[in-house]
Amino acid sequence: MMATEETRVRQLIERWAAAISAQDRAGILADHSDDLLMFDFPSTVRGIGPYDRTWDFFFADPKGPIRFVPRELEVTAGADVAFATCLIRCEGTSAGVVELRLTTGLCKIDDKWVVTHEHHSVPTVESRFKGPAH
Repeated sequence: MMATEETRVRQLIERWAAAISAQDRAGILADHSDDLLMFDFPSTVRGIGPYDRTWDFFFADPKGPIRFVPRELEVTAGADVAFATCLIRCEGTSAGVVELRLTTGLCKIDDKWVVTHEHHSVPTVESRFKGPAH
């Protein structure tokens, strides 16, 4: 049975998260564009080299096994453009347990999905968001 485009993107995100948990740098970088744009704290990163270097800080001074677990993964995929969003629970780094959000933008190049944009964020205090959006 042929995988749907949504399934292919979902599998890519799950492989990436598993590579992070395994501290597999080649696996983390696989499926990312050479000119990737990432919005992350504290700055914007452009290019696969600078993106790779962001993982130096992430893996420095671990406090146990690193676990990077996506949940509530939602994927929208067209013929050649897709995006995915999810929540991630991160454990084992020097920051302790961190709940973050991930948004990725992907393009299909030569029938292969490639991450061209990645955005990580941390929710602000939840109490600020009680009630309807204005």
